[in-house]
Amino acid sequence: MLGHQVKVEFLKVFTWRQWVVWAALVLVLPSIQFALIKDGYVYYRQLDLFLRVNSNFVPLLFPIIMILVYAISFPSEQKNYFLPYVRIRISLTTYFFGKLIANAILSFLIAFFIVFLPFVFCVYVEPHLGIVRLYPTDGNPIPHTTFEQLLVLGTLPYGILYSLWVGLNGMMYATMGLLLVMILEKAFVALSIPFIYYLLGNFIAQVLGYDQFSPTYAIFPFSISQQPLWTAFVPFGVLCLIVVILIVYLKERLHQYHD
Repeated sequence: MLGHQVKVEFLKVFTWRQWVVWAALVLVLPSIQFALIKDGYVYYRQLDLFLRVNSNFVPLLFPIIMILVYAISFPSEQKNYFLPYVRIRISLTTYFFGKLIANAILSFLIAFFIVFLPFVFCVYVEPHLGIVRLYPTDGNPIPHTTFEQLLVLGTLPYGILYSLWVGLNGMMYATMGLLLVMILEKAFVALSIPFIYYLLGNFIAQVLGYDQFSPTYAIFPFSISQQPLWTAFVPFGVLCLIVVILIVYLKERLHQYHD
């Protein structure tokens, strides 16, 4: 039953408008960023170009971008009093969790491709186009960032693994947003909380002098010196804990609602 509901959600969400939104997130944002940074910076490696492409819009707006993938559509169902009609056909538990699974899959894929497509372009396509000039290091040390430890596996494995990491984080922020919309009555407040948490976490980490544990640097560590990989899992663990607590709370609330 749950699997069928997930399929229904996918059929509902695959509209031309949603495809336009996804295309804008995956293609337009990185393209704008590339146009802004292709000149005026010194690049020693193609990887430096990739890191710069992921240094402005996406890190700043990451939770909002993830909510735009799917969760933003749920408040309209609440406003149209659609949920009472749903109960006649299917349990709210199945309905809600079908949406959560569809949201998790879609947000993971969008977050993955937001990073992986620019990686492929910057590292493998751009060298053939010659748009950006690389400079010799001339003895200058190249600053390495967190997750570049994965380069020992090869450039492509690094790109895939790092994109998977961004996908997992994107899935968690999108899930948090959708859970909050399902729990709280005010949709705008619910959808704003993941972004507020994201900003507040960055602020607290900076004030305490633990920038390596900020939510942003756990995903996009391009403005900080290389940190041990385990530091990125601390904010991610906190994020996962919040999502688990919200899921448990939603389940309890749905059971009470059915009772």
